[in-house]
Amino acid sequence: MMKKWLFVLLAGMLFSVLAVYIVIPNTISLRASLLIKATRPGIHRMLSDKNSVARWWPGKVSNGGFYFNGRTYQITSGNITVLPIAVNTKKYELNTSLFLISFTTDSTKMGWVGSLTTSYNPFDRFRSYLEAKKIQKDMKIILQTMDTFYSKPENIYGIRIKNHLITDSILIAFAGSCKGYPTTSFLYGLFAKLKTHALARGAIVQGFPMMNIRAADSINYDYMVALPIDKKLPSSGDILEKRLPGRCNLLVTEVEGGPETNKRAFQQMEYYLEDYKLKSPALPFYSLITDRLQEQDTSKWITKIYLPVF
Repeated sequence: MMKKWLFVLLAGMLFSVLAVYIVIPNTISLRASLLIKATRPGIHRMLSDKNSVARWWPGKVSNGGFYFNGRTYQITSGNITVLPIAVNTKKYELNTSLFLISFTTDSTKMGWVGSLTTSYNPFDRFRSYLEAKKIQKDMKIILQTMDTFYSKPENIYGIRIKNHLITDSILIAFAGSCKGYPTTSFLYGLFAKLKTHALARGAIVQGFPMMNIRAADSINYDYMVALPIDKKLPSSGDILEKRLPGRCNLLVTEVEGGPETNKRAFQQMEYYLEDYKLKSPALPFYSLITDRLQEQDTSKWITKIYLPVF
């Protein structure tokens, strides 16, 4: 009877060992995928920036490394299609790849794949299997955390960008050039000139002063300033009639800060334009919500940036 039970026990152990080899392959595939409501260039740009990744990473961030559940993840910039990600544990080193596939213009399929080579030792082989399952579970959690963060455009561009449809807007404008970046007092002198022109002809200013300034070269700047008014006035001398056509689409953002803040915000709007494959048929313009003559602290200046698109 004892021999029979011993035989059964040995047979069971042998079957268990064989099952480990049959069920667990020599190489275990790791896969996780998710569809994120964001553009592929935008996601790639953010994943290539460690500071951006640190803002949403679900675990600890230290010395440029990303840690989660006892494992280290090292993201390499790669290219817009695939980013290599090294995953290190106390016992295993895995080279995985995060694929970025454009699903539509504004959505991206994320596919994270990798593999773990198992041992011929049945006990190590089973431990490898358990570790692979844990890593794959973490991969899914990381992708879900990424989705929560990057599906909000303001987390990618750092500003809240709205698509605004405008009605007919009538403007009077003045264009010119000067050496050096035009000063605040110079610009407001031009705004005053436009306002005087409008009031003398029975028009009412209906919004904030607007401007566009571009570097012509290392010294000279081209500028255009404008005021929105309530009725059409013909061009007169150096004062021009301008119009924003009805049903025109505008990308709009509002920022608080000085010229450098505006410059960074506009750079992000250009990224948005490129990421969503939009084109701009006209110059951008800045609406000066804060009176710069009354408020000297540039950190308190509020500006709306408008970028025409189609």
